[in-house]
Formats: sequence, C-alpha cells, structure tokens
Amino acid sequence: MSKRSDPAAFARAAGAADSATPDGPRPEPEHANALAVPPALTEADEPEPEPIPYDPADYRWVPVRRKPRLDGWTEEKQRRFIETLADTGLVSVAAKAVGMSREGAYALRRAEHGGAFARAWDVAREHAAGLIEDIVFDRAIEGTEREVLNREGDVIATQLVHDNGLLKWLLAHLKPERYGGARSRGAAPNGSDAPIPLLAESLRAMEPALPAPAEALLDPDTLAHELLLAEIADGKLPHFFNEQRRPKSDAQLAAEEAAARDARGAAAWEKRGKGATLSAEEFADVCYHLDPVENARPPCRRRR
Repeated sequence: MSKRSDPAAFARAAGAADSATPDGPRPEPEHANALAVPPALTEADEPEPEPIPYDPADYRWVPVRRKPRLDGWTEEKQRRFIETLADTGLVSVAAKAVGMSREGAYALRRAEHGGAFARAWDVAREHAAGLIEDIVFDRAIEGTEREVLNREGDVIATQLVHDNGLLKWLLAHLKPERYGGARSRGAAPNGSDAPIPLLAESLRAMEPALPAPAEALLDPDTLAHELLLAEIADGKLPHFFNEQRRPKSDAQLAAEEAAARDARGAAAWEKRGKGATLSAEEFADVCYHLDPVENARPPCRRRR
C-alpha cells in the first residue's frame, strides 16, 4: 500500500523523519498530535489517468452545421417529422409536432433535394401500417360500440357490434391457403416478405455526408480530449448546436405576457384620451398599465 492511499502511514513516516536529530533520535512529545495533516502531494506523485478505451463503433460521428438554422425545415425538424409520422401515420399531426404546415411537408417531399426525405417518409408509412393493423385486430376481435337512438334522435344506449366481414377479410389475407378461396390457392400471401427497412437507417440517410473517421482527422492528444468531452457530456451535443429554439420557461412566458398586456394598456389609455369608449378587456389592460402590481390578475374573457 502506498503512502498516498494510507494517510496514517504517511503521518507516521513524516513524524519519524522529524524526530531524527544529529545526536540521535529526538524524544517524542508526551501529547502527540493525532490530527496531523500530511503535506500536500505534488503533481509528480499523482498517477496518470487511464486512457478512455476507444472503439469507433461506440461513437457516432455527427456532422454539425457551423451556422444552425432556426427557420424552415431544418434537419432536426425533418427527423422529428419522420419519427412522429412513423408513430401516428398522420401527416398533419407530424407537421404540427414540428411547427410546420402539411403543405410545406408535401412541398419538401416534391423538392429536388428531398429524395432522402421522401424515402424516409415511405419507410415511416410502412411502420405506421403496423398501427393500422393493430386497430383492425382490435375492432375485429373486441368489436365496436354503436349508439342506439330513439325516435327523437337521443342516445339511449350503446351496442357492441362485431364485424364478421372484417374477420373474414383478415382470415383470407392472413391464411389465404385455407380461407382465401380458389382464386388465392397457390398464391403468395398479400404483401412482400421483404423486411421493412429500419427507420434509423432512413433517418441516417437524410444527414449530410460524413467526414473521415475521427482517428484519421485528429492527433492522439486531441482525440483523447474529445473522447473525454464525449464521456462528460454523455454523448449529447452542446445546446448551441441545436437547430431548435429552447422552450421558454414559465417566467419568460409570464414576462412576455406582462409586456404585451402593458402595451395593450398603453394603447387603450391613448384611445381613452381621444374620447373613445373602452371595452371591459381594454379597461382591465388600462388598470394593469397604471398599476401592474395591484392589477396583476389577467382580465376575464367572455365566451363567444
């Protein structure tokens, strides 16, 4: 055991060195200091840290934009759109999830540079087909509820209905050799047996071309430094490389709402000075503009 890992042995060795004199050993004091602090270790005594094991397969070499874009169909928005489309199968929902329009998504799909985006779109639709299959199985096995109406059109009850035609369709397509009839005998099942491409591969194809491997571009010291940063950041890129704006905090939203309300109150105050009649909401904004502390409560809005 080294002295660095055993403070008590280090203190005993230091005390033995101090007790030595030219004429002989120095007598120890009656009350030894049991809380003696050893001197600080020098950099030469510190062991060198072990190098981080580097396996290129464990790291992802991601091309980063020098000037991230915050508007339009950024790479991150395209990725989130494809992922949401694969989960829901709905273009409108996927476009809304990234703050874009349905028309803009189709325009990007038709664009000359949108080939990879269009292929990823098709793969996402194939994955979303699994969701539709689950819905079909649920309706065929568990049935659907239908409302029972009286003569006046009021709902008086619900009825669980099973669709036998849907069950026959599933059997004919899942087991055509047995339930498909004469026209399906000897034919291959509906659909291709080829596996559905992985969504991750389609998303990776949308990214720019990758540069050379890190070990070929960086010297050993720089590579070791970058590996240390990757370990500290747990594989996440710095926030300033993000193409999406940070979500605003509650305090920021409240400050923006207060500033907007104060501006509305100032405009309503000028309107009142010109002799115009103010609505209840405008009057509340004027009160907030004159005394924001006492009138911090938002005005009540009538339902139209």
